[in-house]
Amino acid sequence: MMQDNYKKYGELFQVDSDHFEEFYALLHDTRLLKSDFFLKQGEKCRYLGFIKKGTIRCFYINDQGREINFGFYFENEFFTDYESILCDTVSNMNIQALENCEILLLSKDHLQTLYKKEAYWQQFGRMMSEKIYLDAKKRIDDLLCYSPENRYLNLVKKQPALFQKIAQKHIASYLGVTEQSLSRIRSRIVN
Repeated sequence: MMQDNYKKYGELFQVDSDHFEEFYALLHDTRLLKSDFFLKQGEKCRYLGFIKKGTIRCFYINDQGREINFGFYFENEFFTDYESILCDTVSNMNIQALENCEILLLSKDHLQTLYKKEAYWQQFGRMMSEKIYLDAKKRIDDLLCYSPENRYLNLVKKQPALFQKIAQKHIASYLGVTEQSLSRIRSRIVN
């Protein structure tokens, strides 16, 4: 059974076979129903999540009360509010299931215990932090350096499945445009 889990998740978790069983034993299998929250603004994030099945979105609520989507996460991807975990502060973001989800959770406490055990886990944590940083930087670069049309084209190229799973209003928010602007962008590209 553990060998099957290693074949399925070892590379995705970036954990070698010598450490996989120790890591996997700390994971908690759980489910979120569509619209359930993994994390709400004002709460402290206590878990790192991994999606076995389903779709998750991260969003903020701006000072006008509008939802601003920051990220979408799909099967075989990690999600969390890493800032809340690192700094032990309340979150500014919401993390919500867009469909029924099966997820694996690693608690902040278990992660910290691993870090203290040996250098391998410290390296694991560093690599995870670097990936989260690079993903956030790419997101910021997209918003600052590209036009809405180019952001749309980049999204189509990088995450084509997103358009089958995510509502138009969420995609528009993620791109930083209105739904009407997104419709105009799509019709210009098609024509």
